[in-house]
Order: sequence, then structure tokens, then C-alpha cells
Amino acid sequence: MILRGALLGCGHISPFHLRAWDRIEGVEIVALANRTVGKAEARAREFGIPLEHVYGDYRELLTSEEGELDFVDIATAPHVHRQQVEAAATHGLHVLCQKPFAPTLEDAHAMIAACDRAGVLFSINENWRWRSWYRDIKRLLDEGVIGQPRYVRIARRSDATLPRADGSPHPVFLEQPYMAELEKLILYEWGIHIIDVMRFLFGPVTSVYARMDKVSPLYRGEDRALVTLTFGNMTSLIDASWATVGAEHRFSHLEHVTLEGDAGSIYLLPEQGDALRVTTKSETWQRPAFDVPPDEAYQASYVAAQRHYAECLREGRQPETVATDNIKTLEATFAAYESATRNQVITL
Repeated sequence: MILRGALLGCGHISPFHLRAWDRIEGVEIVALANRTVGKAEARAREFGIPLEHVYGDYRELLTSEEGELDFVDIATAPHVHRQQVEAAATHGLHVLCQKPFAPTLEDAHAMIAACDRAGVLFSINENWRWRSWYRDIKRLLDEGVIGQPRYVRIARRSDATLPRADGSPHPVFLEQPYMAELEKLILYEWGIHIIDVMRFLFGPVTSVYARMDKVSPLYRGEDRALVTLTFGNMTSLIDASWATVGAEHRFSHLEHVTLEGDAGSIYLLPEQGDALRVTTKSETWQRPAFDVPPDEAYQASYVAAQRHYAECLREGRQPETVATDNIKTLEATFAAYESATRNQVITL
């Protein structure tokens, strides 16, 4: 059975989606929509999609391609996700939606309800937990290599919100200009990935405490966040900055991770050539965190996430990041903003 899909949104992230679908057996992307139709046409030429199936309005796509599609892959900005998800559900189409999937919990619940009424599968394209190094860490935890986890710190520092030498924005903001106007920024756009990874590794979040700061004058939202989350008796820390002068002399797809348990520790070490290190009471070993070129390792997480969605669609089962689960990541993210505003621990 060939699953036929349409991609809504042809901006910065879309090539990763389209390359992933190209590598997944039994899936074809047959139509594209983007508000700036020239971008969609460029993507169509790049990926061999006929121009007669390219649209400047997603509603026109849904109407014109009626009966030809099984699902839509939504890769647009969060503020338009609700209208696109609800429209897709009305047309009886399954939905895979980029994170963060909603700007409010009210929107998130409405989107879930619309897909539930239509009987369509609604999942979030949260690829971070599908990065091979986090799958490896999960396996090591499940095997009990470091015993009971007690503490984890995941840190990332860059200068993304600081102006370049010529005064221009960082390329990521040029490619995704809507981010400049977000009132919620580093945690909503990036830290949400790490909260989801922590949920994948450790289970339900039980409380959140956060402090945030805004440094750059170029953007509305916060560009520093320090977030403490508890998972039962385990404590975790997210230490994130996009406003660090001189950060990231060597770019890496890895975060810096320190994970301590009763019987050992696990580390991700981007500054040591992207290494994974394990130390127990009896031994220490270290190996590369991935065995392919870095950009291929990054692309592979999209392939894994999207293949999982396609398999679940065929088999009628729930994906790991089905919206009814991923909303818990969203709840923890919004709880962090509430905590920072009130300077209080928020219990979930």
C-alpha cells in the first residue's frame, strides 16, 4: 500500500521532511502548498513533484487533491497549525504536524478533538528523541548500565540571537523570520525538544521551576532559560542560551549531556569530537556518538521519526509522539513559562 501525502509549508525545515519521505518505502509526497508559491515550486522541482500539484493556498490543495491523499505533513509556523490541522481532519486526512504543535493548550485540545471526531491519526513530528544518541542512552538506561538515574543536565549555548558583525540576524532567523516576533522563544522553539527527550528517557514530569532572561534587543522572546524538572525522585536541568558571546566555536548536533545514576554516568561530549562516554564502577569506555557524517546523522532522525509515523498509520497503532502524548511536553513547556513569571515551582 502506497501512502500518499501532501506537505504544507516549504520553508527552512521542509527539505529535511522531503528527503526523509524520499527514503521511506511505500510513501510518496504528491502535492505541496506554501503561501509564497515560488518556494513550493522550487521544492517541487528539487524533489520531482509535478508543478500542477503545487498550490499557494493549503485549502485549495485539500480541495483539489480530494480523494488522492492519505495524510498531510504540516511544516508551517505554529500559529497556523490549528486551522490547517482542523481543515485536514475535515477532509478525513491523517496529520503529522511539526512541533510545537500549538501556541496555547486551548488550541492543542481543539486540534486533538477535531482529529478524534474525524477518526484520523494526529501525531507530532518530534524528531529529537529519534536522534540515534538519545536512542542509545535510552537503551543503556533500560539495560541498567548506570543503575537508577538521579540527575541529568542537558546544556546548549550559542550566539544565535546576537547580531552578526555586520548587524544582520543569525541565518536561522533569516530562514524563519516569524521567530523574531515570538513572545516565547528559546524554550518554546528549542527547549521543547529537550523536555520531550527527557520525558522519553525518564517518564512523566512531576514539577517545573524556571528562570528566564532576554538579552538581545532584536527579538521579543527570551533567549536564555534555566529549567529544573523533576521526574519522581530524579532531578533534571536544562541550561539553554542563544545569547552567549563566543559560544560554539565548533558546531555540533549534540547537546552537552551529563547523566548520573547510582551505578555510573553517561556523557555526550560535543567538545571531544561528538563522543558518547559511559563510566561505571568497574570500567570507562568511549566511542563516537554516531558513525556517519554529522549532517547525515541529523537527517536520519527525520527518517526514523517519519518512518515510525508511516508504520503506525499502516498498522493502526499509536506513534510515540501521538498528539495526546506530546501535549504533555507542551504542558511542561508552558508550565516553565508560568513558573518563570510567578517565580514558583509548578506541580504537574
